[in-house]
Amino acid sequence: MSFRYRVAAVSVSLALAAGGATSLAAPAAASNDAGRAPSLSCDAWRYERGTKGHGASITCYGSSFTGYAICHQPDGYLYLRFGNRARSGGTSVIWCDLNAEVTDAGAIPA
Repeated sequence: MSFRYRVAAVSVSLALAAGGATSLAAPAAASNDAGRAPSLSCDAWRYERGTKGHGASITCYGSSFTGYAICHQPDGYLYLRFGNRARSGGTSVIWCDLNAEVTDAGAIPA
């Protein structure tokens, strides 16, 4: 048996053993929900207009959440704003500064 063949055989054996250990460990890790983020399902965000500026509102289900909006000022400056924390089924409202527009909005689990 040549040296190259032995090295290849050992490498394949180690790879198979590692792959088998990983596949055996995956179901146990998948059943552990402690490390997973809560699932969140949201409606499409809505554009809001107010006397003090523009904003967005978003309603989500599944866990508590906080809404966010990316605001765009006329001079090209972009910034991020966060809204109120809301429970599942509630609505988070986010406001941008005066003269700024919302370019995108969403929610993150809280």
